[in-house]
Amino acid sequence: MHDLYEHAPCGYLSTLPDGTVVKANATFLEWTGYRREDLLGRKRFQELLPITGRIYYDTHFGPLLLMQGYVKELAFEVNCATGERLPVLLNSTLKRDAAGTPLLIRTTLLDARSRRAYEQELLLARRQAEAAEGDVRRLNECLEGLLAARTKERDRLWNISQDILAIGTIDTRFLSANPAFTALLGWTSDDLTTLTFADLVHPEDHSTFLRNMDRLAAGEAIHGAVVRRRHKDGSYRWVAWDIVPDSGQLYMIGRDITEERQQAQAVQRLEEALHQGKKMEAIGQLTGGIAHDFNNMLAGIVGNLELMRFRLQQGQVDEMRRHIDSAKAVADRATAMVQQLLTFSRRQALAPKPTDLSQPLGFMRGLIEQSVGPSIEVQIALPTDLYPVLCDRNQLESALLNLAINARDAMPNGGALSIAARNLSLDAEQAGLLQVPPGDFVMISVTDTGCGMSREVMERAFDPFFTTKSIGQGTGLGLSMIQGFIKQSGGTVRIDSTPKVGTTVSLYLPRHTGEVPVEAQPPVEAASMARPVGKATVLLVDDEAPLRSLLAELLADQGYAVLQAENGTAGLELLKSSPSVSLLISDVGLPGSINGKQLAEVARTLRPALKVLFITGYADKADIGNGLQETGMDVMLKPFRLKDFAQQVAHLLQA
Repeated sequence: MHDLYEHAPCGYLSTLPDGTVVKANATFLEWTGYRREDLLGRKRFQELLPITGRIYYDTHFGPLLLMQGYVKELAFEVNCATGERLPVLLNSTLKRDAAGTPLLIRTTLLDARSRRAYEQELLLARRQAEAAEGDVRRLNECLEGLLAARTKERDRLWNISQDILAIGTIDTRFLSANPAFTALLGWTSDDLTTLTFADLVHPEDHSTFLRNMDRLAAGEAIHGAVVRRRHKDGSYRWVAWDIVPDSGQLYMIGRDITEERQQAQAVQRLEEALHQGKKMEAIGQLTGGIAHDFNNMLAGIVGNLELMRFRLQQGQVDEMRRHIDSAKAVADRATAMVQQLLTFSRRQALAPKPTDLSQPLGFMRGLIEQSVGPSIEVQIALPTDLYPVLCDRNQLESALLNLAINARDAMPNGGALSIAARNLSLDAEQAGLLQVPPGDFVMISVTDTGCGMSREVMERAFDPFFTTKSIGQGTGLGLSMIQGFIKQSGGTVRIDSTPKVGTTVSLYLPRHTGEVPVEAQPPVEAASMARPVGKATVLLVDDEAPLRSLLAELLADQGYAVLQAENGTAGLELLKSSPSVSLLISDVGLPGSINGKQLAEVARTLRPALKVLFITGYADKADIGNGLQETGMDVMLKPFRLKDFAQQVAHLLQA
């Protein structure tokens, strides 16, 4: 503003009522040649005028200014510092205080010599203003036309859109809807005036609808919200909504995705059918393999039993021992296969304990070297700071031995077998690839330099009964058993193999954060069946009558009093009526309304000191739970040796 005042195209003066100059701009000083310091406060404006002008100022200018408060375009001449005279036109305004007393005179001086140019500039400015006014008028007319065209275009889009367009309020009332709304859902604009959003929502989607309304009420836009909307005929359509809240109103765009949903559901049903077909194929392969191997084993058992009967009829008792041993060996093979199947299905009853891996891995060196033979170099690398894990040590040792034997078979001409372990931490991405939770793990890798596997063989390596070995050299359950055990322990298994280079099988076990107790020396197995310390009463509950009779006979022969029941209900009645029972022996999967676990829970509630021994051929963790950690409880897997059973009974009763 100061620059505009100083360098304006006209002169500006401010004077007191007596004419004393108190302010002058640079333009006036430039026109007249006066210095500011010689002018301000030192001269009156009248002194700058010729004598005639001074008389006119005093007789006409002053009275006129006092009377009307302003003077417009009075002609004067001003004496310049150089002696020249400058013709000017004066426009003055008088400023008064609140009482009407004159305070200041503000004067604008125009160079009369440039008056014509000034007038021409004014005329040009006026014409430019008129032209601008016309442009503004034309612009307004143009904008009105554009607005009308846009409105017409919007109405056209509103009417021809195939998507639902609607406007509503935050309290779920409809304000308007386009024709597509009626075409898709059947409701007219008149119908919608009596309906709310919730009236058209499928009951199963109501909670989703309420959550979305809460988000909209908070000012959040909704994109891709899928809910089912009720048609006027009672059917439902799937609609994906984009909704934007603005000033208490909701602007909605909906797209019908019913056909897409139906197609997706059809694809899902097809995938489920395909999955079911593959599952049935796997079950067929599994049952076929089981039937083949068990038929061979049953043939060995039945054949030996028939020969035993024949030898007994002939009185050749000495020959029977050989057939008994042969039948027992075949039965042991069948038992091992059942355990492999349970491990594969992750249904075996594990005995997980905090384990320092340096112990089983270190102790197994000799066994592995003996199993693979002298042509294979065995290397075991174990760091000293391995994390402890929670696993069944016997199953882990069995898995490592199985992998070592597989490696041996892959190196018929010799090679190198390396077993290594290391700690590692898996982030979310790494854990997702391995399908385990993120966290700390111990990875045990078994690497051979054998023939390796093709991609096709690798993809089927964990399938039950799949094997590349010759008939009679393997059941095809080894790797599936290892996978089942590791997954049941919370880990995973990975195979990396290259044909003619070798194979690495990596076992991932989660880190155990608790303490690892010092392992005690295993007890020396007794040479004969344990004898009871004193007479005790045992309640035996099992629905398998031949086995129940066999065990009852064994217990009675050991000197115990035995009560028998075929189901949980009968067992509970015997328990209530027999206060002398010291030990409950029960199968887990009993028929009827009370299974073995429930029977044990009720029995321990009635008699907290009662000892419990579960005997089962199928022990899921969910069936037995954490009860086995309690004092006076244990489990044995069928089939078991009678000697081991007798020892366990004696151990529980003596504890």
